[in-house]
Amino acid sequence: MYKIYLLEDDDGAAKTLEDFLFQFAKNKDIQISVHRFSNAFDFLETYPYDGDIIFFDIEMPGMSGMDAAKKIREKDENVVIVFATNLAQYAIEGYSVSALDFILKPFSYPEMELKFGRIFNELSHRNKEDTLTINRKGTMEVVNLSDIIYVEIKNHSLVYHLKDKEISTWGSLSSVSEKLTPLHFSLANACYLVNLRHVKGIEGNDVMVGNERLPISKGKRKAFLSELALYFGGSK
Repeated sequence: MYKIYLLEDDDGAAKTLEDFLFQFAKNKDIQISVHRFSNAFDFLETYPYDGDIIFFDIEMPGMSGMDAAKKIREKDENVVIVFATNLAQYAIEGYSVSALDFILKPFSYPEMELKFGRIFNELSHRNKEDTLTINRKGTMEVVNLSDIIYVEIKNHSLVYHLKDKEISTWGSLSSVSEKLTPLHFSLANACYLVNLRHVKGIEGNDVMVGNERLPISKGKRKAFLSELALYFGGSK
């Protein structure tokens, strides 16, 4: 059972989002509960920090959804945060609270279905966290796969780009790719193995991953986009 909170002051938008959530959950055989708040103050006063997903409307009277999300992040680093807005300009600020995604109003189910697929896929991965042991200079370090943003081959060294640091070691990208491709990683080109859960979007021939832009090679593009579509759709 996934517990979902909606922070939305517009009754119509809240009902549409809730209906779409239950429609998706029924189609995917997922159990959910949905709890809606119409203002940030009531939400922050009563929220028991037990949510799996929080949908924040950004533009709200009194306190914005963005400000409420920042307060939640001070105490909870794990809950999935998704913003609902009609202004895409808020996307950059959303990175400060590690928002997983943004959904633009007015809502449409085909678009929301893809978004929900990504969100619930991320939750399912978190519930069965995988780890990777990295050997370097006679020591071993165990990292969570969800913390790896991408792996790079650079000057004959492997560089693991994590959320909070980088780890360099010897090895080949092909050997790491064999291990990680079945675990939702995909090669964007001969130098970058990307963790699909950190992909923010595609712009031209680049993939936006974490806070970086990485090139997608012509030869890898078709396979990479196919893997990405499967991941977002929750089919893997």
